[in-house]
This record gives sequence, structure tokens and C-alpha cells, in this order.
Amino acid sequence: MTLFQPHRFDDQSNRTNECKNALRAAFEELVDDALTAGWDRYEVSLALSELGEQLVQATAESAGSEADIAIAKAIFEIKRGF
Repeated sequence: MTLFQPHRFDDQSNRTNECKNALRAAFEELVDDALTAGWDRYEVSLALSELGEQLVQATAESAGSEADIAIAKAIFEIKRGF
């Protein structure tokens, strides 16, 4: 699947929303494939959530500072609450 490139935004939340929209079709296809394979929706949701959290953790760790890690985790938790 080909994803469109991001537009240039001054506001990071716009880029995040645009990225989410770009990934949506591939994400939904992945979920459908997992459900078709026999996994239930709860298992798929939990697995994808944990994979997302691992990606946030790896991204924060590559940023290098404890502050960056704390900020990335806080943003993830805030967004998870919505």
C-alpha cells in the first residue's frame, strides 16, 4: 500500500492527524486480516496497542534523554485516554 507524503504544517497535531488518516486504510486492512485469521477483536486491539506502545518507547529511547522519553510516554498516555 502506498501512503501519501505529509504536508508541511506548523502545528504538530495537524501532522499527527494527517499521519493517522494516511495509515487508516492499511490499519483497517491489518485488523480485518487478523480477524479473518481467527483472532478476536479484543486480542487484536490489545496486540496493536502494545505494539504502538513499544514503538513510542523505542522512538523515545532513540531520542536519548530521559525528558524526551517522559514526554513521549505522557503524550501516548494522553492520546490513549481519548
